[in-house]
This record gives sequence, C-alpha cells and structure tokens, in this order.
Amino acid sequence: MLSSDVCRTCGRSAFVALLLSIAVLGCDGSTPTAVDAPTCEPGTCCTDAECGPGLCCSPGHECLPCCMENADCRAGQCCDLDANECGECGCSSDSDCTAGSCCGADGSCGACGCAADADCRAGQCCGADGTCGACGCGDNSDCRVGECCSDGLCGACGCSGDLDCSAGECCGADGSCGACLCSGDADCNAGECCHTDGTCGACGCGSDGDCMAGECCGPDGVCGPCACANDAECNAGECCLSDGRCGACGCAGDGDCMAGQCCGPDGSCGECGCVSDDACRAGQCCTEGRCGSCPCTDDAQCSAGECCGGDGACGGCACGGDADCNAGECCRADGTCGACACSSTSDCRVGSVCCG
Repeated sequence: MLSSDVCRTCGRSAFVALLLSIAVLGCDGSTPTAVDAPTCEPGTCCTDAECGPGLCCSPGHECLPCCMENADCRAGQCCDLDANECGECGCSSDSDCTAGSCCGADGSCGACGCAADADCRAGQCCGADGTCGACGCGDNSDCRVGECCSDGLCGACGCSGDLDCSAGECCGADGSCGACLCSGDADCNAGECCHTDGTCGACGCGSDGDCMAGECCGPDGVCGPCACANDAECNAGECCLSDGRCGACGCAGDGDCMAGQCCGPDGSCGECGCVSDDACRAGQCCTEGRCGSCPCTDDAQCSAGECCGGDGACGGCACGGDADCNAGECCRADGTCGACACSSTSDCRVGSVCCG
C-alpha cells in the first residue's frame, strides 16, 4: 500500500473515531450516566461500616442508632435482632408490662383479664370470657335510673303505652317508642294522606282533578307529570315518545339533528363520525372514526417544554446532556434525568454520598 493510501486510511479511521466519541456525549458534551452505575444519593452513608459505634446506615442513607442486644436500647425498649432496631418489648410475665397492663398469650402487653368483678373498674363486671365489660342484670333494680333490664343487660326501657313515650311519639307493637301511625287523613299534615300502612304521605288520585295544576293522575294512582299525545305538548327541542313521556327527539337523517350533530344508527343525534381529516374541524384529525386532537410529527407542534414522542403524543422531553436536567441531576443513558454517576463521594455535592 502506498504511503498516501495509508494516510487516507488513517484519516478515515480518525474521523470514524471522532464520530463515535461525539455519539456517546450529550449535546452539551457530558457523558450520559449508565442506569446501573454508582450514583450520588442525598445522605451520609451507604453501609453500616461508614457509621460510628452503635449506629447503622438506614435506607435513607442516614446513620441512626442500631442494636445488637436489649442493652443497646433505651429503657423500656428491646432490640429486634432481624432489623437491628430498637422497639416495643414483648413480655413473658405481667411484671414486664406497665402498671394496669398484663402479659397476654401472644407475648404482648394489653388489658388484663379478670377472675371476679373486683378485678374490674367501677361499673364493670367480669364476664364468662374473663374480660371486664358491662354488668348483667336480673331485674330493673340492677340498672341505672332510666334504664331497664332486658335479656340480662341494662338498656333503654320499652313502652307499654303512648304515655311511656316522649311528646309526639307513640308506643309501637314491638314495645319501642317511635312515630305515631295515622288512622285517617286528619292525622296527617296538610297536603298528605293516611296510607293503609298507617303512615302519612303523598295523597293518591282517582282523576286529574285530584292533582295540582300541571299534574295528571297516573295509572298507579299517584299524581305526576302528564303524559303527552303529540310533540306540541312538549318543550321546545323535545318530542313525545311512545311511552307518553317528553324526551329527546329521534332522527331519521342528519337533517333532523342540530348543526354539528349527525344521526346515529340508533336513531339518536350525536357526534358525527369521520373517515378523513376533512370531515373534522380545523385543528382536529380523524382517528378511529372520531375527530380529535392530531398526533404530532415534530416538537414544534407541542407546547413549550414538551417534545413529540414516538407514539405521536406530546410529553416530557428526553435529555441529551446534564444541562437539560435540574440542578443536582444528570442525564442517564435512557434519556431520563436522575442521580449523577460517581466513582467516589468526592464526585458528589456536599450532603450526598456515592453509593452503588
């Protein structure tokens, strides 16, 4: 090979090498961070070895007190050997618990059981399950004033007549006070009638004359909106439907619909379908038979701060270098901003540590 050929070959190799070096650099000359590389994390530690005696490195990269035995914890706390953290102690006897608490079968302190009423607080009794609770009763004399004994427990007294109830209440068949039943319309408020179940409510009707102006008597004997016979009896824009109600008018063609609407296969007016962008409004495109926002083809079609993605939708922009990221972040190899790569803590800002 001639020397001139060698030089041309060397020149091409150097040019290719230059292109490759530019390809791995960001737009600002920075090298994208490998996703799995060690990174700078806010904190002071990565491992327990970086903390002082009695301290462990937490998931938040901070040195916090840790323990190897109960003696390493504060009074009243015990060491969880699985997590090397101090926490609430279990118990083996009542003496391990605070005053008023007892050691349960699960090794935790809690409410004490009882063997007799004397083991319970004033006003409580020891139940058959060994726990303190409401006292049972044999008769009303075992209950507080205003309470009665029912099924062995004190509670609200039942009634035997209306006089046992408050004003405006009546004694029901179940022995409890409640709303009084009616025996006739005179027992009800004005405009209400007494129903067969003894409750007051809307009056029934036998004809339209029994109803208020603008209402008609329905087949169920209740006053309500009048049925229509033709469209003229409905509000503007409504039609008389087959069930006698006024509602949205059906359509046989687009001409039966308002401007901008089309007649659908179900006979109702709605949004028009499309087969091309020409059938849509300015600034809209036809997608899957519906007019909507147009997909983007370049960043200029997106809002400020957004970029056009491969799916034709505007969104967050990928970074080309560290200058595209927030302060303290670096551009990663996948085009996202994140923690900066490092080889030692000296590569990180003050208050951060190199972990990985």
